[in-house]
Amino acid sequence: MIIVYLSLGLVVAAVIGFFFSAAATLKRMNGTMAKVSKTSEKMRRQAEKIGAEKNTLTQNMSSIQLDFVKKKETVRSVSRQVQQVVVLAQENFYKTKMSLKKEKA
Repeated sequence: MIIVYLSLGLVVAAVIGFFFSAAATLKRMNGTMAKVSKTSEKMRRQAEKIGAEKNTLTQNMSSIQLDFVKKKETVRSVSRQVQQVVVLAQENFYKTKMSLKKEKA
């Protein structure tokens, strides 16, 4: 009978030990879960910052591309105007030359 009581006491001690172990594990798990939650919150904030920075960079890139297109068109326009000036100067030179020849003749 003493063996039964010892066995029963051992089982009760094991169950109590299990509950203490489970409680300690839960405490550690709660601490770990809090750390994981903090870390995930930091990651979420960083992801938001990265998204905002990406949007800013995309806007800047679009602005730069638009500015490039405008400047390219300006250069083309200036080039066309220079070509027209050269042609007009040649025409005026030729006309002046012809009128001088007519006056001499």
